[in-house]
Amino acid sequence: MYYFFTFFLLFILFFLIFFHFRKRKIIRKICCMTIQEKCCLLNELTEPLGYCYDVSQDIFTSTTDAWQKKFGYGAIYDKFAPLFNMVMDCQPVYFDYEGKTWLIEFWKGQYGINTGCELGVYHADGIIPPSRRKSTIFSAADKHEYLDISVELLRNGKEIAVKKGRHWWQTIFSMGVFSHPEELFMKIHLCFPETGMRNAFVEGLVAAGYDPDSIFLSICSTDVSFSFGCSHERWSLLKRIYCCFVQHLNRFYCWLYRFVTRPFTCTYDRLLYLYYYLPFAFRCMLRLRRYKRRSKKCCKKKKCRRA
Repeated sequence: MYYFFTFFLLFILFFLIFFHFRKRKIIRKICCMTIQEKCCLLNELTEPLGYCYDVSQDIFTSTTDAWQKKFGYGAIYDKFAPLFNMVMDCQPVYFDYEGKTWLIEFWKGQYGINTGCELGVYHADGIIPPSRRKSTIFSAADKHEYLDISVELLRNGKEIAVKKGRHWWQTIFSMGVFSHPEELFMKIHLCFPETGMRNAFVEGLVAAGYDPDSIFLSICSTDVSFSFGCSHERWSLLKRIYCCFVQHLNRFYCWLYRFVTRPFTCTYDRLLYLYYYLPFAFRCMLRLRRYKRRSKKCCKKKKCRRA
């Protein structure tokens, strides 16, 4: 019995020493990498997920060729979002234009261990009556239908990030930051191809519950600027209770992520530390699967990683 206990203690001590030196080696390896190498490797790992890393703002954002584009969007996705640890305010805006029903929706809230926001542009193949809109899956806008979108996300009055560009799905995700949806505020600017589409969208905003006076003051030519602070969606009591439970989990996961990666402060360092030290946790957190190696377009060298 004593021999077994001694062996068990030696076994535990060996693993503690092993992981301690392994951890120090990984930290040195990451510290020796340049920022370009870190970002290049991180983008290679997240590209299959439809995201890229913006080092200037320390956020993740969506790519125009993200795989999510193939699946479109519908109200049913919002309904089941809390089951995937996503607690957010959402505002769909439906409007008819040139023989199609369009959906421009914006979201803000907590996405697992990410505080973030989104704005997506979708449409149906024809006119969808209001009674069927929430049961319809809308297709993502094609390349020639992309809009010039500007999204600014603020948390308790402080700016997190700004993303601008021609897109169908503009996003901002700040990893390791916990927020309640009511703490977040979006400033949105949309540029439409012509005034007819702009007017149809404004009518959709009014139908969704926005104050017409505040919208009209923000119209210039084919552009519309407005803000998204509080959602007009009504949550049932059961959904509020479940979302409260999910938010407690999300807060814990954010704390755990920061605790495990505490040797570092920047997102690219934290994630690469997980990638080398706890690869299973890295895959679970980002829902990564095994993908074929791809050439790294962002690097001039053939390899960004150092041995």
